[in-house]
Amino acid sequence: MIESYYWRAELRNDLIWLRKKRKYKRWSEKQHVLYERKLMIVAFQVRSLLERPKVNDQARGTCLPVLRYKKIGNRPFTITGAGWPEERFEMEHPEPHTLSALEVCNQLIHYYWMQTITEGTSFASMLVFSDYQRHKWAYEIRIDALLSFFGVFCEESSAITSASFKWCEKKQDYLLVEASGPG
Repeated sequence: MIESYYWRAELRNDLIWLRKKRKYKRWSEKQHVLYERKLMIVAFQVRSLLERPKVNDQARGTCLPVLRYKKIGNRPFTITGAGWPEERFEMEHPEPHTLSALEVCNQLIHYYWMQTITEGTSFASMLVFSDYQRHKWAYEIRIDALLSFFGVFCEESSAITSASFKWCEKKQDYLLVEASGPG
């Protein structure tokens, strides 16, 4: 990634689209698919900014509040015969939790199950869990909170203006130690 400015500009456009398309008179399968696809693309863009590294420490430290549901029983959630999340997770006892920026991105990019929840004509939240987390937790994410969360990364204030790195013998590469932003 040569210059993150252009990535942030595209991210802003994608977030405008997602905010605009949150409400429909009637949700069709195609609208669900397009929204899901755009969320995955945004998550990938944010993860790319985080991993390159093109995001300062303040933005990198942003977390998303979610509700999580503990996996119950020893029956796995599988592709065939998976059942429903209500049969595999403690849906009656959600726990408040926060996910780091990378965890949010990975839940969306590597999701194993995603179920949308609408309120009236709005896409309000989703139940999601990645392949890695499917035997541990399911997460409920509010869409308005998710879009605000992703909005942090499209702002120029999230850019890096100075950084320091430290050599890591094990990785045979430099690791980001500190990344400062504007102001």
